Amino acid sequence: MIAEPISVDSAIATADDSQLVQVMLMLDGGHQCEIALMPDAPLLGELFQALTTEPEKSESKLFQIPIEEGKGALYFPAPSLVAIATDPAVSVATPEEPKPLENWEDIAPDDPIYHLEWQLNIYHKLEKLSPNYGQLERIPHVSGPEFLERFYIRNKPVIFTDLMDNWKARSLWNPQYFKEHYGHVIVGAQFNRESNRQYEWYRNKHQKMLLFGEFVDRVLQGGETNDYYMGAYNGNFSREGLKGLLDDIELFPEYLTDTKDVNRMVLWFGPGGAITPLHFDPLNTFLCQVYGRKRVRLIPPSQKHLLHAYGNFFSNIDLEKPNFERYPQLKELDIIELIVGPGEVLFLPVGWWHQVRSLDVSISVSFLNLAFENNFDA
Repeated sequence: MIAEPISVDSAIATADDSQLVQVMLMLDGGHQCEIALMPDAPLLGELFQALTTEPEKSESKLFQIPIEEGKGALYFPAPSLVAIATDPAVSVATPEEPKPLENWEDIAPDDPIYHLEWQLNIYHKLEKLSPNYGQLERIPHVSGPEFLERFYIRNKPVIFTDLMDNWKARSLWNPQYFKEHYGHVIVGAQFNRESNRQYEWYRNKHQKMLLFGEFVDRVLQGGETNDYYMGAYNGNFSREGLKGLLDDIELFPEYLTDTKDVNRMVLWFGPGGAITPLHFDPLNTFLCQVYGRKRVRLIPPSQKHLLHAYGNFFSNIDLEKPNFERYPQLKELDIIELIVGPGEVLFLPVGWWHQVRSLDVSISVSFLNLAFENNFDA
């Protein structure tokens, strides 16, 4: 028998004597015990439930009843309870027996959310059995078929160390280069982000157009901040004045489509301290680090139910300052933390949660135009 102690609610000790019910418990073997309880005390309900449950269906509960003014205790298993007498009488609701269904197909289904979270927990426990759990490979590029088999299909992130070796951008791009060659071009960026923690959710309200040279000055003179950033949804690669930047980058022919689709490419540029909040992408992505460094915190899809998701793709959890008091489930999170440096390419699989912080003034490019199936709309 598994002992599950059931003890008296501590609030009973402060109750007025006139409110208490005298309860006489009669056990098998002729034993008796008298206690005083409030009519709505959880223990009283537990006792009546044990009395009305058939022995073969009763759980292995061990009742713990204080005696001798709390100096001692009486322990007995639920099936040992024979009868209960109360003074005054206590009204006990008798549960109705469920009516048999005429058709087995009419049985109400279980809660699918509960089963989904249960299954995600299983997947996560299985993932942790790997001796390499929580470690990302940093490797030279592999063939397209090998990438598909080892990483893409398995939904496994990886960092490639040589995919950008032939990029002119590696030697050309920096803030001064942007200002000198493209400072006259009007670009889009987000501002006043620190006034609203949901700046990505309300991104249109934070969007502003300005000269590229003016934005470069802000980045170089403003120090570390998250108040402004040229990030997702800016559409700057599609601006006529920036088309020259496309000549400085090369596609990965075995992983990407053979066209530089400006609608499926993003230019990221901002100061140290710029943050992309916790979210996941609904498709696979390559993040290519050209200049500066970024710290990336990754969380596998199997832990999605711990992240208080909203708006399909976002979480209001801040991994920079996790609130364990409000979100105690965060203590169960397994976070993979890594630094992506210049010349490195991170493959971010669909569904993987990530929060990114620029550690320096940073320039990145991301590609969404993968050569494999990359449409996962619900």
